[in-house]
Amino acid sequence: MNLFRAELRKVRSTPVTWWLLMSTVAIGVLGTLAPLIAVDGKPVDLLDDHQIRAALHGAAGGAVLVLVAGIIGMAGEWRFGQISQAFLSTPRRWRVVTVKTVVHLGIGTVYGTAAAVAATATAWGWYRTKGLTLPFDRSAVWLTLIGCVVVAALFGVLGVAVGAIVRRPVPAIVGALAWTVLVEPALFAAAPKVFRWLPGIASLSLRRQPAEHLLPAGAATAVLLGVIAVALAAGVRLVERDDVTG
Repeated sequence: MNLFRAELRKVRSTPVTWWLLMSTVAIGVLGTLAPLIAVDGKPVDLLDDHQIRAALHGAAGGAVLVLVAGIIGMAGEWRFGQISQAFLSTPRRWRVVTVKTVVHLGIGTVYGTAAAVAATATAWGWYRTKGLTLPFDRSAVWLTLIGCVVVAALFGVLGVAVGAIVRRPVPAIVGALAWTVLVEPALFAAAPKVFRWLPGIASLSLRRQPAEHLLPAGAATAVLLGVIAVALAAGVRLVERDDVTG
């Protein structure tokens, strides 16, 4: 519990945590506005489930920043020379990784919830300007928002795993962003039925992005959990063997 409280204090006192939170919310708002603006002048189309999902799935548009937060939370210990102190106070290194995993699972949930609230408020306001009411009784609304929060939470954990494997924040962040934003979409566009099993593409299914060839939500969840489990196991193994005095 002392380790857990120390990690929470560290996260709260780090300015980048709050900057990433605000950026995640901003991306959620912009990601919601973009598809709504695209159907400007056709208010009836806003009531279609496809359009609702297109707008609200933007709430997870900033999930990549949750990934960054997790990487910084783990790999930053090596960057700033704090890891030796952490392992001296907690010789069982797997406990450090476990605590960071739990904390960043919570951070991802907070980020995702904040972005979902902002996206919902944005969509509600836009619907009102068109004389419509956002249909909160439709499953398309709630399944999309819940999926966005789940994706953000899982990306927080994935960030910790990536940080534990690479243990250098800049290469880890650059590599994670390049893979998520550039490589996976390019591979999926080239062969969607093959590369829909990639974790970033699988997350689109949980976010209910209205796109073809995506995995069912259950299979997408299994893919993400499997990737995270393997990455965490690899990360713990590498952390246990790392010579922090070198």
